[in-house]
Amino acid sequence: MRPADLVREALLSVTRFPGRSMLTALGTVLGAAAFVSTLGLVSTLGQQVSASFDVRRATEVLVQPQDQGADTGWQSEKSLQRLRELNGVRAAGPRVLLDERPTTRAIGVPVQGVRLMGVDPPALRVIGPALAEGRLFTEYDERNALRIVLLPRSVADQLGVTRTQAAVFIDNEAYTVAGIFDDVTRRPEALTAALVPFRTAGKLTSANPKRDVIIETAPGAAQQIAHQAPLALKPEAAEALRSIAPPDPKTLRREIEDNVTRSSLMVSLVTLVIGTVSIGNAATASIATRTAEIGLRRAVGGRPAHVFAQLLAETTVLGALGGAVGAFLGVCVTSAVSLWNGWTPVIDLRLALVASAVCAAAGLVAGLVPAARATRIQPVAALQR
Repeated sequence: MRPADLVREALLSVTRFPGRSMLTALGTVLGAAAFVSTLGLVSTLGQQVSASFDVRRATEVLVQPQDQGADTGWQSEKSLQRLRELNGVRAAGPRVLLDERPTTRAIGVPVQGVRLMGVDPPALRVIGPALAEGRLFTEYDERNALRIVLLPRSVADQLGVTRTQAAVFIDNEAYTVAGIFDDVTRRPEALTAALVPFRTAGKLTSANPKRDVIIETAPGAAQQIAHQAPLALKPEAAEALRSIAPPDPKTLRREIEDNVTRSSLMVSLVTLVIGTVSIGNAATASIATRTAEIGLRRAVGGRPAHVFAQLLAETTVLGALGGAVGAFLGVCVTSAVSLWNGWTPVIDLRLALVASAVCAAAGLVAGLVPAARATRIQPVAALQR
């Protein structure tokens, strides 16, 4: 029996009863579909998880002096310009935190203690206040050290400020409310402080001012910038500054992706084993109905090896067809779920080929025992039927 004859006979046997063949191969169809769809969805979800982690990954660095002293040269515009030129820095600016100052809406109105925070426009961009009304500081405000202030909603409510362009008195000096904000992207301590231009804050005296530089980085660049920032701000004595950057959650992301992949592979393997057993049982049951056919083949010269090879080819073709159909369904499921959720599907078409090959191998294994039993059928069986 030539290989071409073997394949043709196997295809004829499988396609003679397509409904029964598909039911027999249903296990491999489900196994391949589960394999391709779960791994496809894992890859797609992994991409989404990576993107989410990238968005939420540490993008902030805080640089502080080891000893809060009189030296403020590291907050100069020249030092900050060197810092802003580093690859990965999106915005960086100086900040000074002053003690609480007596603040009131008008002379004679009860006074509130409000902490002041001096920031320049780049530092304000790092903080990212969400304005409810009004505007942020501009370079003009900073350059001319104007007496304007941004108030968080909680402080504005305490002072009775309901609109912008109103005046508040800080240390008995009038400041114009430029804006009111509800939330911040970074530095939550800004939600309890009044924000003024950095140079305006520099003209105020304080017993214990705290200075630092706040930096917004590109996703994944925080750790690198944390190492480089002190040298850029104070190259002659970088050890006098220290950087603080939140850790990058790469380990957590990797563990999540590995756990999802492992669970999906286990589900696919169990389904594939069920499919292999299903093909084996169907092939064993079909021997009884094909005893006359097998006996006739033996009577006209077919050898046991031919019978063995043909039945083995049939189960292999059945497994391969089930794998191909299941792989196609898996690709469709992955694409449909991804598009439904607005994700970009990530599908490795090599998985479909692997699924078909694995299912063909499963069909081959499933047919070994039934094929071996079929070789023991004698030619006389055809006459008895």
